[in-house]
Amino acid sequence: MRDSLAALGEPEYRKLFVGQATSVVGVMFTVVALPFAVLEIGGTATDIGIVEAANLVPLTVFLLIGGVWADRLPRQKVMLVADFLRFGLQCTTAGLLVAGVAQVWQLAVLQVGMGACEAFFRPASVGLVPQVVSQPRLQQANALSSLVTSGSITVGAFLAGMVVAAVGPGWGIGIDGLTYLVSAWFLLRLRPVAFRGRRKAAPAGPGRALAGEEAAAGAETSVGSGGQSFFRELAAGWHEFTSLTWLWVMVAGASLFLFAIDGPIQVLGPIVARDVYDGARTWGFTSAAMGLGQIAGGLLSLRWRPKRPMLVIAAGMSFAAFPVALLALEAPVWTLYLSLAAMGVEWGLYDPFWTTCMQREVAPEMISRVSSYDYFGSLAFYPAGLALAGPLADAFGVSRVLWVSAAVAVVVSVFQLAWRDVRAPHAMGPAAEPAAPPAV
Repeated sequence: MRDSLAALGEPEYRKLFVGQATSVVGVMFTVVALPFAVLEIGGTATDIGIVEAANLVPLTVFLLIGGVWADRLPRQKVMLVADFLRFGLQCTTAGLLVAGVAQVWQLAVLQVGMGACEAFFRPASVGLVPQVVSQPRLQQANALSSLVTSGSITVGAFLAGMVVAAVGPGWGIGIDGLTYLVSAWFLLRLRPVAFRGRRKAAPAGPGRALAGEEAAAGAETSVGSGGQSFFRELAAGWHEFTSLTWLWVMVAGASLFLFAIDGPIQVLGPIVARDVYDGARTWGFTSAAMGLGQIAGGLLSLRWRPKRPMLVIAAGMSFAAFPVALLALEAPVWTLYLSLAAMGVEWGLYDPFWTTCMQREVAPEMISRVSSYDYFGSLAFYPAGLALAGPLADAFGVSRVLWVSAAVAVVVSVFQLAWRDVRAPHAMGPAAEPAAPPAV
């Protein structure tokens, strides 16, 4: 077990680890609180979808820009600015709710700002991890990050359900705002290392050579060289992204998953929780149950290096059909918790496997741009899924929409597994100890 935690022995990674763990706890307060904040001020299921889509639309729009700038600027500083801005936005949201003057449009506008900040933070964070941990411990670091995220989700969701039920959603969102200050404090103390050349990538088809040439061209472009260089760097990232078939196929599947499955769950789940179960408390406990499953998956990912990691996570996508179907059936709540825990194991494996393969097979100087295409493609239709879930439920009924979502979970898994590159082996990296820490 001590070997599994060796990445925490590297001080820079440890700082990032603790700061992000605290922030994730706070995020879960907003995940639980926001839909009930909308309901508290007289909103409907459609309003929940609009407010949550207001976060995702700017996130999707600005992701590609955020990816380019995260490759141009120090990633640590990009993340710091995003954290300070999110602190202000969430505290403003909390103040409006606690004062009893919040309106749906105000919540939506503030979520637009949150989404724009996240668009810069996410690509920078993916690129920062290889700069704060040695290469032999990269998968371990990703597994630990996923594990602590799962644990933070569990703790945060449990606490959020209790806090929102006891004192209201405004206080829950205020707690989220304060955790961004904690994250920023750890980022201020971080001393990342510089990249030292391109990591050797696994062959992935004829587009790979072009991607390498474009990556080199992008790396030589200066920050102040104007709009043309920006689009050139953006194009270089696109070539790198499309040169890896398994990468864009998995992203396409994730896009459909978020549109047709996660969107309806996020909008209709709180409605079912309010009408059938125990409201905010139950909804918080469902996230906690999934977080427990993610902890189990994260623990497994610390040591398991499957030869075909993409096959493992593509097959596991079908697990999402079970909790969605149980919501449609209004099944006993304990069955919902069990199904979400099983689905959580899949997500506990997904993130470290996915991120490690991407960090190992994508050029280091391109990783933020490629991850921005990853996020952009995955989230492209998610706002529409959130916005349409309420009207579709009004037109056809909540249970019918949820049954369609359950069927799509199986379709996504079959689609991804149909591609040879998804089923092919992918290097997860050695488990050997590093000879020496990277030079700062």
